[in-house]
Amino acid sequence: MHNENWLSGIKVVIFDMDGTLYQEDTYLDRYIRYLLEGTAHEGETDAAIQLGRAIRAGEHAIQFGHFYHKRDDVWLVREGTSFVRGNTWEGTKVADEQALGYGTVSAQVQHLVPIGDPWGIAAALNHRYKLPEQNLKAAFDRVRKEMVEEARYQFFCHTDLFRAIQELTAVEIKALMTNTHHISGIEFTSYMGIRHLFEEVVYDANKPNGLHLYMKTLLEQGYQAHEILSIGDNPWNDLHPVKQLGGRTCLISPYPSSDREVWDLRLHHLDELEQLMRTIQQSITRRNMADGEDRIEADRQEVQG
Repeated sequence: MHNENWLSGIKVVIFDMDGTLYQEDTYLDRYIRYLLEGTAHEGETDAAIQLGRAIRAGEHAIQFGHFYHKRDDVWLVREGTSFVRGNTWEGTKVADEQALGYGTVSAQVQHLVPIGDPWGIAAALNHRYKLPEQNLKAAFDRVRKEMVEEARYQFFCHTDLFRAIQELTAVEIKALMTNTHHISGIEFTSYMGIRHLFEEVVYDANKPNGLHLYMKTLLEQGYQAHEILSIGDNPWNDLHPVKQLGGRTCLISPYPSSDREVWDLRLHHLDELEQLMRTIQQSITRRNMADGEDRIEADRQEVQG
């Protein structure tokens, strides 16, 4: 299934949480509805929900992997480090000169909302309708509470995956990094019962920047880049910072993406992630056994010599 040659060298695995350790997207309709509830745009709720569904399904010109420019209310498409194309909310292509004029991602970063998962769709809509950030936070917190407290909205916990992560004892560090704020992050890890699976847990991780800094810290501690594997569903937040520094990457997402980056692994569902955990454990264990046998043989030959 996977290339054991490099999997056997992994010493650190960094996990995202939302969309990576559970997969659930029925919240998006409610998230958008709560976002517009009581605002001047409430009458546009159904249209906004349909738009969100189309983006999520890959049936719209706006796709996962695109960037929303908050100031100019336009969508931008990246190739390498620069923007090359753009679209309006309606799907109309913007002039090439306009898109190219935005230059690099780094030059526009303060104005950008990267759309790597369904959560980002609602964030972009909040800016489109020029709503206060408190609207977005209130809608976010309401949806998150429902997902762990109301039976009809609770999501499925993949216990076989969690068991496989727990049994991944051959690596040195298993870290969980999520951009979810501290309170909701604790509620979700408690609901799933997974806090104990990780040596390190970081809420409010401020990815991608936070992941870049964490990766640099690991390198300073003596880990080699190829010994670090990052797993996530949002390429810009979870994978790009690690790949830029030479680390290994695994994208897990059931959605189509316009991001043209090539990752070391591409998974779609949690069963595949469970199998990956078991494969890493087996690969490292086999390599360690082989190394041990080689040392025994070397010692034997030295004694005979």
